[in-house]
Order: sequence, then structure tokens, then C-alpha cells
Amino acid sequence: MNRTWLRKMIWSYIPIFFIIFSFVFFMFFQTLVEQNNKNTRESSKVFARQLLQSVDVSLKSVNAVILREILNNKLFMDFFNEKDDGNIYLNYQVAKRLSALKQEVPLIDSYYLVRYSDQLIYNGNVINSLPDFEDAPFVREVQRRSDKSPWSDLRTYREFAFQNKKDVVSLVHKVPLSIGSDGLFVVNISISALQDMVADMYDPATTFVNLYDRNGHSLFKRGESVKEREPLASVSSPYTGWKAESGVYNGRIVSAVSTFSSVWLMLGFLVLIAGVVSIIYVTRKNYKPIEDIVFQINDKLFQDKHTLGRLPVDEFAFIESAINNFTEQSKAFKKEYEEAVLHKKKTFFTELIAGDGNVSDFTNHLPIPAHERLKVLIIEIDNAEQSFCSYQTRDQSLFKFVLSSVTHELASQHAINVWLEWTSHLQLTGIFFLDGPETEMTDICEGIVAWVNKNLKFTLTIGIGEPAVSLKGAADSYKEALESLKFKAVMGNNRLINYREARNATSKETNKHLKAIDSLVQTFRLSEEGWHHCFRQWFDGMRKCRLSKNEIIELGRYFIAHMDLHLSQVSKDHYEIWTCHALNPAQKMIGEFDTLDELQQSFSRILEGFSGRLTVLCKGRQYHRLMKEIREYIEQHFANPELSLDYLSDKFSINAKYLSQLFKEEFGENFLDFLADVRIQHAKKWLVEQQDSIQDVGERVGYVNAATFRRVFRRVEGLSPVDYRKLNAIENTG
Repeated sequence: MNRTWLRKMIWSYIPIFFIIFSFVFFMFFQTLVEQNNKNTRESSKVFARQLLQSVDVSLKSVNAVILREILNNKLFMDFFNEKDDGNIYLNYQVAKRLSALKQEVPLIDSYYLVRYSDQLIYNGNVINSLPDFEDAPFVREVQRRSDKSPWSDLRTYREFAFQNKKDVVSLVHKVPLSIGSDGLFVVNISISALQDMVADMYDPATTFVNLYDRNGHSLFKRGESVKEREPLASVSSPYTGWKAESGVYNGRIVSAVSTFSSVWLMLGFLVLIAGVVSIIYVTRKNYKPIEDIVFQINDKLFQDKHTLGRLPVDEFAFIESAINNFTEQSKAFKKEYEEAVLHKKKTFFTELIAGDGNVSDFTNHLPIPAHERLKVLIIEIDNAEQSFCSYQTRDQSLFKFVLSSVTHELASQHAINVWLEWTSHLQLTGIFFLDGPETEMTDICEGIVAWVNKNLKFTLTIGIGEPAVSLKGAADSYKEALESLKFKAVMGNNRLINYREARNATSKETNKHLKAIDSLVQTFRLSEEGWHHCFRQWFDGMRKCRLSKNEIIELGRYFIAHMDLHLSQVSKDHYEIWTCHALNPAQKMIGEFDTLDELQQSFSRILEGFSGRLTVLCKGRQYHRLMKEIREYIEQHFANPELSLDYLSDKFSINAKYLSQLFKEEFGENFLDFLADVRIQHAKKWLVEQQDSIQDVGERVGYVNAATFRRVFRRVEGLSPVDYRKLNAIENTG
């Protein structure tokens, strides 16, 4: 019974299939013809617009070059200001510049300059008088007219009398460009050059194009008959006023086919009616299989949802809904799969550069290019807070995509495979799989830096690790590239930094930097003018030693803490100014600076402001000048063994106890410590430079008792005078 029903079903649908096939064939043919006609006209219109735009862009570029020369090149202004042709050197320079312009802009066919003051015509080779010039009618016409467009219509021109005239359009500018003029700058563009420029844009065997000037004259003359072609599109230029026209040859055949297709459309419509009647008949006769399909979908696929029951419903809408549901699920599964692949790839990359996981897992799941060795680089965006992060999130994502694309493009130009991933917000990490010389990778990195400098408003620094022979070495190369970027602060940004270069250039002298900071803090605490010199010495030392950014940060924090400690021991007013106006900006700068130059400029600005406030504060104090005189007296008469508070009290007529208090408030240390420090500094110099005995040196700095001198020296320096002399003698010898 099932076979009988199936046989009946097949024989019932055979006429329907035939009718549907015929209708589809008719409709397909009609749609094809109409679409072809529509596409042909649209394509012609788009092509005409592109052609006209190409011509406009070329003419605008010529116009821009000439305007630039008129506005910026003093040579031409001097030429038009001349009253006669006696300045031969100026004429030679003008001819030389005109020749260079012709080389820079290939579209320029010829040119000449018109000077009204002496009616002179100059084309770079020959000087003519305007009345005798062959193109004089055109010059007079330009003087009379007031066209908005600087471009002329089609005309003929020849540069020399022995040449044949050729079709040209001319760019004319009055000089100067402001109201009134001293002459004209005329540039002629050959029509044949324009025609050659657009010749590669279309096939002349099937398509024709033409340009018409404002007077309707044809610029492109190929000699084809108008009867053989049918214009399909026409576009006008707002810049030149010219009109571009395009179309195809044998357009009447297309029209005939279109007419013939209308007959086919009528036949198709009759077939459609017959098909509808037949489908209604067969569908009503064979509705049972469709009903069974609907209930099977409902029972098997939508068991958890509301069922249709056995009531009549819109079966086709139901089937369509099921198909749409399958399609949406398929799209969702595909999207999830693609996201999972990207996530898995990024996870593998992160584990690879971190040295985690098994390398065989990477090679089994991802196609690793063949290579002899690999290198890891890290592209880091410079001064992100001031440049990159000022953009919106969407723009930042766009810039990241552009940067990845440029890196891939430059690598592909050198036939190098690269694997790129953004490992942080500001760092793009790449693994380069190399077969050739390492200089190719350097060229790629330099190209990236140069491209970003030219096209974007921020800069990059690229850290490059050492080469590795296998994937296992990628983690070490990544760490080396990361380490290289730490030297960006001292080596500068917007450049490449190789790990080998950064490592070899490092020369750390930590004790030297700490001493420089101590000297700076001491001179600043004592309000001495020499703090600028100490400040420069500190930064020059860090720059010379090529310290990494982390080391610079540690020294900067040490300086701030050391400054804070010493100023807290001075007067309350000094410390209050430091905490209110200098401490917070200095701490903030330590966390935000990008280069050593930037940190130096910021610290200098902070200390200058702090110094200025201290100067104002000290000048307002009653005993500031007196304390300064006392300190200078101590520095000059430190060798006096009788120098004491009582001695100074009698010398400057001030109570000894009050003097001690004022000295402590003004300079942050008591009188005895200051005197001992001054004496020991001079003693250290004499111990190294001279061969006097320890007792003689002590007496020279104010200590009559040698034991007292040794005790004070050990307290200040941490070792005896004898040991200090031996130690420095060994260092000097080494």
C-alpha cells in the first residue's frame, strides 16, 4: 500500500515539476536580463564617477603643487617683481625650478610665466614678448575673464614654433593670489596624458568613455561612430565643470534582448497560473504526507514545548519556524566554536611564552611554521597615558588592529611567519619564525616604528629577545624582550632595544648613585646654590650606567625618602612646604614617567618650585641672613681649634644657647655635627692628596689632639684616618 501511494504521489507531481521548472527557467532568464541591464547602467555610472574622480584628483594634485610654489617659493615672487629681463641668474633659477616641477609632476606637458610689468613671457628656455607670443590671445582672454575654476576648457597649444599643436587644458593662476596681480602662472596638461592615465581603467573593445569640457567639446577623441554605442551614464564634476560619459558598444542588442525577455515574462506568468492551479490540486490530494511531517517535527523536536495537538495549523509556517530555529542554532554553535579556537590559541600563546605546559601539546593542536630559530619581540606603546589612552576604547581597539595588521604585512613582505597576540593593554607580543638572516627582522621592526611615526599620533618601543632554536626557548626569549623594555627609560623610546645591546651597555655603580643622592640632599637642605650641579650629576650617572627602569624607580624612591627624612629634622616650616608642594608630585611622577629625560624634567621642576618657596620663607625670617653669615664663617675658619658656640656667640653678639637653637632650625643639624662634617671633608682630601702625618692633618683641620681627630673621623666616616688613606690609595692604584 505504501508503494502504491508513493507511485501515485510521483506521477501526480511530474506535471507540477515540469510547470515549476518552466516557470523558474522563464523567470530566471527575465531576471538575468533585467539585472544585467541594471548592473550595466549602475556599473557605467560608478565607472564614470570613478574616472572623473581620478581625473579631478590628478588635476587637484597639480593645482596644489603650483599653489604651494606660488605661496612658499620666494623665487617666483622675485621673478614677478622684476621690471626687466636683465637678471640672468634669477631667470636661470626659475628655469631650474620649473624643470624640477615638471619632473615631480609627470602630467605637466609645458608651462610659461607671464609678467605684466614688461609684457614678458618665459617658459624656462625662451623669453618672448607678449605681443609676439603665439598664445597671446589666451593670455588676454584670461585677463578679461573671472572664472571660479582655475582650469581652462579644451584648447590647442605648442611650446615651440617647429612643433605641431596638441590638445591641452591649462591651469592658470594669477600671481600673487591676493587681489590684483603681477602676472600669470600657466601650466599645460596634455589631453593625451590624461587619456593614457585612464586607459587602464576600462576595456576599449567593449566600453567607451569620454570627457567633455564646459563648452561640450570632447576631450577624448578616438574616432568611433556614435551610432555604434549607447551612453549609459553621465556624471559632472563640481571641480572642473567637465562631464564624463560612459557606456557600451552595440547597446541596441541589449535593448532587443530586453524586449524579447518581456515576451518570455508573459509566458512565464501563464506558466505561473497553471502551476498554482496544479499545486493546489496536488497539494489537496496529497496533504497527508505533509501533515505527518508536521506532527513528527512537533513530537520529536518540541517535546518540552507547547504541542500542536491534532488541530489544523499553518504547517508551512511551522516548518519554516523549525528550519529558522535550526539555522540560528547552527550560527550560534559556529560562533562559539570560532571564539573557542581564538581563546585556545591565545591560551597556548600565553603558556608558551610563560614556559608553562607541554610543547608537544602546542604542535599537536596548532600548525607551527617550519623554522630554524625563533625570536620574541614585544611592541610597547610609549607615553600611553598622554597619547594612546586619551582615545576612546573603540578607537584604541582600532589602533590595535591596525598595528597588528601592519606587523603582519611587513613580515609577509619578507616571507617571515609571525604569531602575534596582545599580552597586555599596551604590549603586542610576537614570535617570529626565522629561516633567513636576523637583519630581516630588524628591518621589519624599524619599518613598524617608522610607519607608526608617520601615520599615528603616538610612538612605539620594541624590545627584542635573543634567538631560540626551539619552541622551548620562546619563554627565555620573551623574558629577554621584556627585560629589554626596562631599559627604555634610560636608552630612550621610539626605537628598537635588543637584549644583547641593553645587557652589554649596563654598568651599575649603586654606591656612586647613593652618594650623589646624599650630596644632592645635603646641598638642598643647606639651601646651597650648588644643588643644581649635584642634581645633574645624579641623572648623568644613571644615564651613563644605563640603569633599567626598575632600578631608576628604586633610586627615585630612595631620594624621596632621604629628602623626607632630612627635611623632617629641619624646621617645621621647611617640612610643611615639602609635604604640601613637593612630596606628592614627586611620588606620583615615580609611578608615571616613561623615560629618564621625562623624570629629570619633572623632578627639576618640582625642586625648583620647592627651592623658590624655601627662599621666600627664609628671606622672611629675622635671623636668616645672620645664620647664613655664621655658616659661611664656619666654612672659612673651620681650622681654628677654638671655634665653638661660645666663640661664635662673642663674635656675632648672640646668646650661645639661642644660636644653637637657630642653627638647628635653619640647617637641620646641630653646630657640632656641621663643624665636624666640614673638618672631616677637608681632612679626607688632604689624607689622599698629601703625605702629612695623621696628627698634622688633624691639626690643620682644627683638632689639636690626634685622638680626638681619630674619634671624630671614625664617627663620621665609619673607619679610621689610616684605613681611609690605605683604602683610597688601593683604589687609585687599581
